[in-house]
Amino acid sequence: MPASLDFSYPPYVFFVPILLPEMQTLALSFACLFPLLSTASATYNSIITRTTSDSAGNLITPEISTYAQSFVDTNLTPGLTLAVVRLDNTSYTSDFGSWGNRTEDGDLAQRDTLFALASVSKPFLVSALGILMDDFANRRNVTALPPGLFEFTFDTKMQALLPDVWKLEDDFASQKANIADLLSHVSGLTRNEFMYTRNSDTPLSVGKRLRYLHPGYELREQWSYCNLMYLVLPEVINRYSGKTFQEFVAERIFVPLNMTSTTYNLTAAEASGQLSQSFIFSGRRIPMIFDGPVTANLVAGAGGIISNAIDMAKWAATLLNGGVDPVTKKTIIPSWVFNETTTSRVILTGNTTDDATMSIMGYGLGWQRQSYLGHDIITHDGGIPGFVSLLIFLPRENLAVISLLNTDGPWPAFVPFAVVDSVLALDTNFTVPSLPSDSDSSGSASPNTSCAPSVPIKNFAGLYTNPGYGNLTFCAPDDNSTTYCAVALSDWASISPNGTVDPNALYATTLRVVTHAMIRHVCPDTGADSQSGETSVKFLLRLQSIYPHGFGRDTTPFFEAALSAFPEADVECLVDGEGKVSGCGWLNFEDGHKRTVGTVQERADIWWDKV
Repeated sequence: MPASLDFSYPPYVFFVPILLPEMQTLALSFACLFPLLSTASATYNSIITRTTSDSAGNLITPEISTYAQSFVDTNLTPGLTLAVVRLDNTSYTSDFGSWGNRTEDGDLAQRDTLFALASVSKPFLVSALGILMDDFANRRNVTALPPGLFEFTFDTKMQALLPDVWKLEDDFASQKANIADLLSHVSGLTRNEFMYTRNSDTPLSVGKRLRYLHPGYELREQWSYCNLMYLVLPEVINRYSGKTFQEFVAERIFVPLNMTSTTYNLTAAEASGQLSQSFIFSGRRIPMIFDGPVTANLVAGAGGIISNAIDMAKWAATLLNGGVDPVTKKTIIPSWVFNETTTSRVILTGNTTDDATMSIMGYGLGWQRQSYLGHDIITHDGGIPGFVSLLIFLPRENLAVISLLNTDGPWPAFVPFAVVDSVLALDTNFTVPSLPSDSDSSGSASPNTSCAPSVPIKNFAGLYTNPGYGNLTFCAPDDNSTTYCAVALSDWASISPNGTVDPNALYATTLRVVTHAMIRHVCPDTGADSQSGETSVKFLLRLQSIYPHGFGRDTTPFFEAALSAFPEADVECLVDGEGKVSGCGWLNFEDGHKRTVGTVQERADIWWDKV
């Protein structure tokens, strides 16, 4: 197994044997550990499919099966499935394994169990864009490009394709950013995951608000993972294919590859009876984050596919065959598209001092690429609340591995790399991560320890607005005058050790990546804003999802903290001499260059005006 890499998780989260950028987003839940889910039943199946061979599958050895089972036995995941693909000149062999449960009622995980792929969906968007470009290049297009635009490639400027949508705060980036810049995460924007809302935002509405986000870097200066670009880019396919993005991917990829169970449609996945339930790292069940068709449409390009090991083996075999289905011999991804998208353009990780097994890592268009013990690997991982996934393929060795887990713990790479070690006869050391002995299982938030601000806390309550992020209302700790505030305070109290809220904090609910927000006053609290003349009052921001009535069979309150995506951030609010709050700045909330001088508004990653 490769050596460990540090992903800046809280101290009790363990190292993963490959860099997983998506594991730092969409509210992965590691801040508190609850009583773990029972997984008494487990199964293992190994099957050969779509192959000319009559021999039994041998890609998943008994040792690999035992290793995978250990992740279930030690409560690291309720269930997982695995597909291993080996390509030869005329066919491919697929070996499948499944362990543990897909539901809290003990229904077994199987090779046809459906999981959310999260960011393993990204290469489908990238490939679809390339397929559409190839249509235009070969005059198969059904719509016209905008006047004055004569070709459509990965180097085509976004401003030319979506002139009514595309604009960034930085004029140079607005004019020069092309599709490849967005797909390779060098647009200059950082994550900004908190800016979009569930059940209301669309790719268009998000795209039109990008202009209000402060860039963390200059265009092409630094790789910085940004899901927002993958939210917006499906609009290009919507406009220039004559179909919706989801229809285009289904018609050009899913259907030709006979990926009959793969879908962007949660309702269809649920109707199949094969969809896995989703669980957080602690073992508590949570609802699917795609909680409606509007949200599913919003996240489709970035992470919206639901699939199983069987279908993903077909996709992996096509990738191993350079974009050509090895069964039908039909080209799915044009060779030039496959080559351009899998070729690294930027450095993702440039220092491998702590890992002798890995080379530096590059990022292409929706794909990571590096060397593992001298073997070229192409990969992408995925992670949303309740699911993690990984696809790796080794083009020279004609080997691919897919892992799908119904937890959001950082485990998807362990078993796949054990398979690689086993198949290639590399030095193998199967290490099973373990939970810490001193983990908190109380299900309670941190104690109410704070101090009173010099300005009454109620002065900070109310509606805040930002043109990129929208509106957010914070409630005073004693304000039950509205249903919104009564619910917010009750929800936060449900996870408090003593059943009450902190009297020196403000509370909010929100339909975003997380469900709740809190800013807690800290001391010393005040300082003078050198340019505005107002007083700066300091708070600490915490974002997390709260389930005051539990979910599924367990109805006790619990929360999942978004520390991996949103570390606690400093907040400074400006107050005039009469105690009126003009707004609050969230500092150290995003990656990128930071201003250390200037007003709070100038130094803030996000400035919220108080209405």
